[in-house]
Amino acid sequence: MPSIIVKNHVFQPLEIPRITVGARAPSRGREVRLPPLPPGLEVYRPADVLGSAVLVVEDEAAMQQQLRIDLHDLGYRPSAASSAPEARALLERERVAAVLLDLVLDEGEDSGFELLQWIRHHHPGLPVIVLSAAQVNSASIRKAYELGASSYFVKGNVPMAHIYSDLAARLVERGTGRPGSYRFGRLEFDPTRRTVTIGGDSVHLTQQQAALVLFLAQGSKPATARDLIDAGLFRSNAAHSTVHSALLTLRRRLDTLEPGLGASFVQATARGYNLVGIVD
Repeated sequence: MPSIIVKNHVFQPLEIPRITVGARAPSRGREVRLPPLPPGLEVYRPADVLGSAVLVVEDEAAMQQQLRIDLHDLGYRPSAASSAPEARALLERERVAAVLLDLVLDEGEDSGFELLQWIRHHHPGLPVIVLSAAQVNSASIRKAYELGASSYFVKGNVPMAHIYSDLAARLVERGTGRPGSYRFGRLEFDPTRRTVTIGGDSVHLTQQQAALVLFLAQGSKPATARDLIDAGLFRSNAAHSTVHSALLTLRRRLDTLEPGLGASFVQATARGYNLVGIVD
């Protein structure tokens, strides 16, 4: 099966980061009241996706506005970019859960493909739903999927409710529906088997450890302790030191594969926790 390649050669020491508290998602176990569906948008929308941040990359002003309004009315937290450079800059400073991507942007025919490739390279688990009005031939559809598109829709050919329902399904999957494993240089992570492999040797992770690696692999920026707590990976009242301790335990588990592997792979900065590719 295909692998998802991550290359990140920045190595930094593990420190307890300064925590930035952002918008909080609903905690597990708490009753959530979904806002009423807008007229004409009878969509699949489970409570688990409420409050998810969704990036809209669309250069047509009217379409961008419509997507933002619909997403807001459905209970998401939409943000928008009109170009590939703007989208990359936003993904580097904010944490989003999914991307709606217009394949043809003003800067060129291949700009959407290039952005899709960049997203899959830097944020391998981030669902990317392609929306296209121009690239409707089978070669373009095949190329989009080869570059890592989660879904492909032609604008005007399907009801918007179908697109929003697919978005919710991708958010529920949280990347686990993608075939293959995650690769971080010479390290491979299989979320289904909960294994990390390097140099032919493997180690089995606990359910929480695998969930931590998967969450960090899917993120579009480093995750704070609060992000990990809000994602339901820890009790809602867990201390930030508990999160840090769990990540240190994960690092020690990885060290059984190779001395120093955990410190190289699972890192933290003032911005939060992240994963770094392992290179020779």
